[in-house]
Amino acid sequence: MNTIMELMGVPSGNKKDKYFQMKMRYFFSLLAISFVLTGIAQARTSSKKHKVYFKLIEAYIQRMLPGIPGAPPQTNYHFIIVWDAPKYPETFFWRGDGGWLTCNIVKVHKITNKSRNIPQGVDYMKENISVDQIHKGDTLELNPVTGGKFPVPGEIPSSAKNTLFFKTGGSGWLAFPVKNISKKQDIAMP
Repeated sequence: MNTIMELMGVPSGNKKDKYFQMKMRYFFSLLAISFVLTGIAQARTSSKKHKVYFKLIEAYIQRMLPGIPGAPPQTNYHFIIVWDAPKYPETFFWRGDGGWLTCNIVKVHKITNKSRNIPQGVDYMKENISVDQIHKGDTLELNPVTGGKFPVPGEIPSSAKNTLFFKTGGSGWLAFPVKNISKKQDIAMP
């Protein structure tokens, strides 16, 4: 079997060459072990799945036209989600064009029978709840509210736009970018 030194054209035989050969064997053994360990570490990290906390059903903007002549219309964001985590959310914030806004959280139920006196454009009935009453599988509506004086936490990147940020029990800030926001039919108030 040829040694590395013999392959390189250096004759072997003295103690320095044997010492060098031994060092080279250790070097290449360590190099092979590091490649194997790196491969194992990458396989472990790539097989971890990103934890899913909720599923976004729809995101939309809807204007409320007031029944008072001359009053300006109010534009609201609505995010309908299905909560899919065992721990309830502590808080939600919206980072959009209007800045850093806290979100009201209500439980909603899809209206299947619109035979009652329900205005056009209203698709969900709302139920006020506290966050500790939220369970896995609940359908929730998040509405950003203007007027709050909540500072943006340092962990939130300034470049993050159109993103829902939230915390669950003991977690840091988690982000959910919202890619598509549709515009729904205006609701005329009486």
